[in-house]
Amino acid sequence: MKFKSKEHEQFFYTLVNSYKNNDTYHLSLFYTLGIDKDCRYHINELYNKKNDSIIISGLNQPWQTSGSDLTTRLAFNLWNGYTQDGYENESTPSELFACEYAPYFFEAVKMRYPEYCKEQPYRKNTGKER
Repeated sequence: MKFKSKEHEQFFYTLVNSYKNNDTYHLSLFYTLGIDKDCRYHINELYNKKNDSIIISGLNQPWQTSGSDLTTRLAFNLWNGYTQDGYENESTPSELFACEYAPYFFEAVKMRYPEYCKEQPYRKNTGKER
């Protein structure tokens, strides 16, 4: 697993260790929100630990930057498929992955869907059919 920074890694493991249900939904949410420093700082405006739910209004907070907005959108989508009404085009791969966080976003997708993201062995194409 790749982490953007030590802070990202510490944030992730702190949340994972403090929460009892570490399924792929929680792991990908915690990992994704930890990528961006603003999301880490404002985690209580994005995730309600007591109710175990995302806080949709977190998308509209004045502290959101272009990077934290992309991070929040992907995290919420991985959590439950959420896309904001009227802003669905901002949750497409071409919007979300066109940023410096893309390598970490791929890690989050692999974390959320491990059954579909198993590494396939590399086979050299010899041009011969098998």
